[in-house]
Amino acid sequence: MFIEIANAANSTATNNMVFSSQMDFWDFIWLAISLVVLFAWIFSIWYILWGWVLLILSGWKDEKITPAINSIRYALIWLIVIVISIFVFPRLASLLWLDVKNYSSPDKIFNNITQLWNKVFGQPSNWLDLDSPNDIDADFTKL
Repeated sequence: MFIEIANAANSTATNNMVFSSQMDFWDFIWLAISLVVLFAWIFSIWYILWGWVLLILSGWKDEKITPAINSIRYALIWLIVIVISIFVFPRLASLLWLDVKNYSSPDKIFNNITQLWNKVFGQPSNWLDLDSPNDIDADFTKL
């Protein structure tokens, strides 16, 4: 599955070094970090939603509320851990004189995740662009 995602991303994102045919070891690590962050976010959001469903369906019974609240709590803790690791790890690595800022910067990770997301799930449609008022033809004179 990992190779299919990388090959699918290779067809459209040729300007990025990660998706080119000259992918070296560190580019592979960068892609792996981006995939781990993406899946961690997806699973965390899933467990938050699942916890809310359990909470709604609990009937306000204590033995059913506790697992629902714990699911939400642990998912939020993992989201916080992910965010802290994305933004603190490059700083910590630079303090230890490790040259990982090219592969662990938050901008590059989020750019890589965006490219993967767009390739797997398609480009987002700009069906509602509020910046240009000419796109929405609203005529309220007949009201």
